[in-house]
Amino acid sequence: MTCLEIRGVPLATVERLNRERTIPLERYQEGGAIDRFGYLESLADDHGVEFDVVLTLVDVLGPEEDFDGLVTSLEDLAAGAF
Repeated sequence: MTCLEIRGVPLATVERLNRERTIPLERYQEGGAIDRFGYLESLADDHGVEFDVVLTLVDVLGPEEDFDGLVTSLEDLAAGAF
C-alpha cells in the first residue's frame, strides 16, 4: 500500500494536525492558509526551518499556542536562543 503524502508529509499527519485545531479556522485563513496544516507549513517556510521542527514544537506546545508560543519559539530558534 502506498503512503499518501502532501509535500512529503504523511496524509495521516496532515489530518491529525487539522483535527487537533482548537482555534477557529478563520484565524488560519486570515493569513492566506486554507487550514492549520497550511499555516504551519508557511511558518516553517517563513522561519527557514524544516517542517519537522514545527511539528515537534506543535506537539510540545499544543494547538492553542499556534499564534503565540509557537511563533515566539520559532523566532527564538532563528535568533539562536536555543
